[in-house]
Amino acid sequence: MAERNRWQEEWLGRAPCLIDGEWRTPSGKTLPVIDPYTERPIGEVAEAGEDLVEQAVDAAVRAGRSWNHSEPDARAETLERLAALLQQHGAGLAALVTRQMGMPIALAKASQAELPAAVLRSFAALARTTAWRERIDGAELLRVPRGVVGAITPWNMPVHQIIAKLGAALAAGNTVVLKPSEQTPFDAVLLGELCLAAGLPAGVVNIVHGTGPVTGAALAASPRMNAVSFTGSVAAGRTVAELAARNLAPVTLELGGKSPAVVLPDADLATAVPAVVRSGLVNSGQACNATTRLVLPRDRADEAAELIARTLAELVPGDPKQPQTTFGPLSSARQRDRVLEYLAAAGDAPALTAHEETLPEHGFFVAPRVFTDLPASSRLLREEIFGPVLAVQWYADEDEAARLAGDSDYGLSAEVWSADADRAAEFGRRLRVGQVKVNGVRTRERPAVPFGGFGLSGFGRELGAEGLLEMTTVQAVMS
Repeated sequence: MAERNRWQEEWLGRAPCLIDGEWRTPSGKTLPVIDPYTERPIGEVAEAGEDLVEQAVDAAVRAGRSWNHSEPDARAETLERLAALLQQHGAGLAALVTRQMGMPIALAKASQAELPAAVLRSFAALARTTAWRERIDGAELLRVPRGVVGAITPWNMPVHQIIAKLGAALAAGNTVVLKPSEQTPFDAVLLGELCLAAGLPAGVVNIVHGTGPVTGAALAASPRMNAVSFTGSVAAGRTVAELAARNLAPVTLELGGKSPAVVLPDADLATAVPAVVRSGLVNSGQACNATTRLVLPRDRADEAAELIARTLAELVPGDPKQPQTTFGPLSSARQRDRVLEYLAAAGDAPALTAHEETLPEHGFFVAPRVFTDLPASSRLLREEIFGPVLAVQWYADEDEAARLAGDSDYGLSAEVWSADADRAAEFGRRLRVGQVKVNGVRTRERPAVPFGGFGLSGFGRELGAEGLLEMTTVQAVMS
């Protein structure tokens, strides 16, 4: 498919919906799509609403009559074609993400182009190797698709989150109705074009745009929805679960985190501390698994503080379209104001910061800040801020480190650092989190490893074999 020049133009127009293989421009209330660096509109999105949602569901139901029964090898081949197209158009996708939500372009290429292609290939391999049929105790167990899957995705990692849901659902033989974030609709439109170019039959993937309270709610509440996969806030996740429960549709929820990074006493601080600070500030802190709590040895506090300050100073704020930029704006004025409210609530609590006087004059920037002595009850320690705000928790021994790291209502992810990887892994097993990353392993380096959490981080898993099985149910044929 030839590159579409319109994706590089200044004005992107109105994002169309994809229903039954055709593009339709909804006529509902419109919202601007704002470039968070220039603070200027670059396009608009219209509310699809209940009527278009039901048309998309109807198309998915019809397409499922064939796609639900397709051969796993055929589905795998389609996903591999889509992965190749995604890689071919990766630069355009990354540029769209950067323009829509301010992610630095180098990160966008790695996490929104390269990673999604790897995820699709992982699901293609699983489609070929999953035991779709097996015998047990006089019965044949069949892994069958759930049917129509509603996928509601966020703005912070838009392409990756779409592909994580699409890849699993399609590999398992489901059809999909996708509602991307209204802040980042245009990457979803390009993905929809790539789905058609890869040979997915009309109606297998449908896209509806709009806000969560209107279009998202209509999708979750649709009586013909067989499963819903949602990534977003705890409050919105509760609403989605309640709406889907009315029709007894199963739900997968990934709702964020307040992830600790534990640096054990034997770790090399000069390596570990800069790494966990950068991990906490990736995408300006707008990542669900960002290491926003740094659990560090108290007897090395001075050394750790110096390393934190140096790492903050090394950040390069600026135009996210420039390859040298490592620290971009927050995604919206609303998100910036939310972060500033948290900072105001902290008062004069001691913190390390940088770039307060050197940030660009425009754009939704907030200077990075690392608090070093917050009370245990502080909202900044308890709640997900989704911005460039970290907090240090000092410990005296490993038992205290484990207690501090585990004292959270969330349970998505954790990092553990040690000179002994086995020791770090053993410590990580003490934590009730969905993923433990030892000595700097990144999630995007392991596209086939399941992702999800405990507590307020939600339930269910995405990626890998577990993510694929989430999109299936079991039929037992006894004879």
